[in-house]
Amino acid sequence: MNRKLLLVILVAFSTTYFGGCSSNPKHLSISISTPPPASLTPGASVQIAATETGTMASIDWTCTPVGTCGSFAPTPTTSGQSTTYTAPATAVGAVTITATSEAKGAPSASANVTIQANQGIAGNFAFYVTGFDAGQSTYSLAGAVNIAADGTLTGEQDFNNGFGVESPAGGDMITGGSLSVGANGAGTLTLVTNNPNPAIGVNGTETFTVNFVNSSHALIIQSDGSATSSGSLDLQTLPSTLDSNFAFALTGVGTQGFIVTTGGVFTITGGTAINGTVDVNDATLTTLVPPQANPSLGNSFTGTLMPADNFGRGAMTTDNAEIGMTLAYYVIGPKAIRLVVTAPDATDTNPGPTAVGSAFSQGSGTFSNTSIGNSVFIDQANAGGNLFDAVGQIVPTSGTFTGVADNNETAFLGAGMFADAATISGTYTIGTNGYGSLSITMANGTPGGLLDLNNLGIYLVDPSVNVNDPNNSSGGGGALVVDLDVNLAGVGVLVPQTATTGFSGNYALGLQDLIPTTAASGEVDFVGNAVAGTNLVGSGTLSDPGNLFGLGTVDTASFSAPITADATNAGRYEITPFTVTVNGNGAPIMIPDMANAYEASGAQLFWIEDGADAQPSVFGGQIQAASTLGAAAAKKVKKP
Repeated sequence: MNRKLLLVILVAFSTTYFGGCSSNPKHLSISISTPPPASLTPGASVQIAATETGTMASIDWTCTPVGTCGSFAPTPTTSGQSTTYTAPATAVGAVTITATSEAKGAPSASANVTIQANQGIAGNFAFYVTGFDAGQSTYSLAGAVNIAADGTLTGEQDFNNGFGVESPAGGDMITGGSLSVGANGAGTLTLVTNNPNPAIGVNGTETFTVNFVNSSHALIIQSDGSATSSGSLDLQTLPSTLDSNFAFALTGVGTQGFIVTTGGVFTITGGTAINGTVDVNDATLTTLVPPQANPSLGNSFTGTLMPADNFGRGAMTTDNAEIGMTLAYYVIGPKAIRLVVTAPDATDTNPGPTAVGSAFSQGSGTFSNTSIGNSVFIDQANAGGNLFDAVGQIVPTSGTFTGVADNNETAFLGAGMFADAATISGTYTIGTNGYGSLSITMANGTPGGLLDLNNLGIYLVDPSVNVNDPNNSSGGGGALVVDLDVNLAGVGVLVPQTATTGFSGNYALGLQDLIPTTAASGEVDFVGNAVAGTNLVGSGTLSDPGNLFGLGTVDTASFSAPITADATNAGRYEITPFTVTVNGNGAPIMIPDMANAYEASGAQLFWIEDGADAQPSVFGGQIQAASTLGAAAAKKVKKP
């Protein structure tokens, strides 16, 4: 054979059978077969792996940004072999992990992971709660906290129970604490203050159970055994210049410990001068049991607004003692603030009132009777008054309305009364400045209110403002509500009803449960999450500092109940039988509750305890659709 021809054949054979895979990268591939999760907490470790085809070369592991993205052990690995990826010690955000083959051509594949603390919850947040402490006092608390990306906390707050336990002028400083949030939004927020008063949390340290609805809004309750309350935590936009026109509502107690509610509208001129109109419902000592309210409508007031600091805290003074002579405000954004009455000045030796609430922008401030459409409302007392909760829906038309509502009233120290799915009708009027009123004149075909519920003050807000989730761009409009009846005093909201087609999916939910006792009224608060479909199934945390259930001051509870749409009233649902299982220190106990809910939209509902369950309590609260927290699901990126 020709030597030259033989050499060509041998070279071709060698290339085909011994070197083809490594010299032709088109036949090679690599993929990350065991990817990291969408997010990891700083310092966490996870197993990952890559798989090759067409080669048995080793695989090198790297990541970016270089130097701050974490480490791998071991590296290199073989195809299919796991390596341990350890996240960096700080929350650096997005990290790209890359597996690169040592084969010729170096094919690689990548995957993304976000290194974040607390599901990415970080930033400046304003919070507020109202509730009942272990000293049998209704208390108010509002503040702001900066949650850094690494989980450290700083901030300030104002606490006031109206009976000598309060923050000093300028508020308490929040010097530390922690936040821990799970993937379902449930978690714990601890605030360490520089106020060692044993009545403020536990020697100045407060613990809250939180349930995040989204990354900028959470329902919260205080749950450290010293007190119980309900409220919210909301992302701040700082600094913010406040809008000119606001509606507001506050709830608290007066100097004798009985409920006082206020609501109205005000205008800020020149950034500092306040002029407004306020309605007041003040329970008095004329009848000790039950305490009788004393509505006073259309009172003018003036005040002054001082600038906010770096945490969004500012000061407000008014010439109306029922609102509060001095208040602190905490900015959520230009269209929303939280308000809390602060302690009396140093020359006042008498206990001062306490109250907390919100003010929301009215936008242009121009309204009429056509400014509200189909709406859902909630109206609820605090523990300083006759205990009640009312939830319903209305259809307004040119100054009149029809609707349906539930009301559950528990007498101060006796048997209560309730009404379910009652047909209501009446009248309403709204001024051009958004100051208005609504009167129930017929209930179930009978003249008069719905039990003791008759007169509401309504104070309209900007249609772009969601009063339950101020950072939410949808669900805006409606009004703040103050009950102006003689036998009842409470606060709430009225929001547009945009859907009555049912609710399903993941929800965060909370409630305040008011319970009369032989000594005084008490309170239990709950926050948790649930899945809604055919049934409402969920769990959460109960705060019971008065040990009204006899199971301790803080406990976990689970529940399950069928959801049945009201065949007569679209948008109303029965959640019955609503069986709550409280874990307790020993054998769990089961509480046979009943509940009803009214739908503003699939993302927002209000619920109420049905008085037909014969429980000596009344609860009301919110059910809000929950969204995914933190980073989006990790995606595998393949490079040829």
